[in-house]
Amino acid sequence: MGSTNPIKLGAVSDALREIDSQWRIKSVDVSSGVSAQPWCDETFAGARNRAMEALLDGECDIGIGIEGGVCWNRGKIVAYAVIYAMSRDKENFSISPTFTLSNELSKLVLEGKELGEATDLVYRGSNTKRAEGAVGMLTRLIDRKRLYKDSVILALYPFYNGDV
Repeated sequence: MGSTNPIKLGAVSDALREIDSQWRIKSVDVSSGVSAQPWCDETFAGARNRAMEALLDGECDIGIGIEGGVCWNRGKIVAYAVIYAMSRDKENFSISPTFTLSNELSKLVLEGKELGEATDLVYRGSNTKRAEGAVGMLTRLIDRKRLYKDSVILALYPFYNGDV
């Protein structure tokens, strides 16, 4: 897995437990190769880069990358994550559910702040991107780990489902 973020690691761990309890995770600190706050297609590139770097680490069969990003949609800024999975002979991706940002968060992101930093400023938090994230602060019900888990399963289905 191309991240040491405990939320991303927890989402992958939970997903793998549902898929096959024998799968093991190795977490490696890699660069996404994209800007600190990816926009739109850059989010896909960041997730794929993370998966590739994890795979190239050489000690795994499947590389997984998760990259959070933002994009314009219907006049609002939405946030989401791309989950990328790849082996030496195949790759797949999925996209988490999206959610709109509040006006306050949108303003700060448009000013160039990373969403995690903007969330900390608006909600007076500290490193919320390694905890509940913007989605947790906005919904008070869904945290980043929950947001990512099912999307990890969706990205991995070609690797465990022999029927496809």
